[in-house]
Amino acid sequence: MTKGENTKNKIIQIAIKLAAKYGFEQTSFQMIADELKLSQSAVMYHFKSKNALFEELIKTIISHNHKIVSELMDIKDNAGERLLKHCAGNILWAVIYRKSEAQILILLYYFSCQNKKFAEFFSDMIETGRKRILEHLLAGQREKKFHLTTDPLEIAKALQDNLFGAMLYATAAEKILSQKEIEEKVKLLVKSFTGWENNQQKILTKKTGARFE
Repeated sequence: MTKGENTKNKIIQIAIKLAAKYGFEQTSFQMIADELKLSQSAVMYHFKSKNALFEELIKTIISHNHKIVSELMDIKDNAGERLLKHCAGNILWAVIYRKSEAQILILLYYFSCQNKKFAEFFSDMIETGRKRILEHLLAGQREKKFHLTTDPLEIAKALQDNLFGAMLYATAAEKILSQKEIEEKVKLLVKSFTGWENNQQKILTKKTGARFE
């Protein structure tokens, strides 16, 4: 990693921290520069506008989210277990980063109602999640794990909406969800949409390398 890339990554991490604490609109380039002991022009060298910075924040948190989900997966998992882990991993990410990155997710949801560019980011993020869920649903049909009563695409949309709501709840709730609570919620969620139940499978058995905040 070059010195410039290292500085850019540090700017992103500080921006996430400050935006989560003060809100993105209140977080200025000068505040970020002060935290890093840089000049404001040095920060703006990497990001010409706040919108450009926010775009990079979204890309970063999505990358971290995907990493946590992928680390839970095992090559031996069947389609049901993969869907469970996909849902559990997303909620786990929201719990682990409830004071930082997950707050940016809430900001994106808020900004998407006011800004066309952010609305596109939000729509793309939701659509990517739906496609992944749809892949698991179709695999579950092939493996005869799921008993789907309607169009898999419609189920994927509804399941993604419920999962996103669970992520927002995990981020904003006063009480931090435990691993057991996450597993129970995810199993109930998947069962309600697919008819599939696995009472023995532990979902969160792998360490993600991240710590609860």
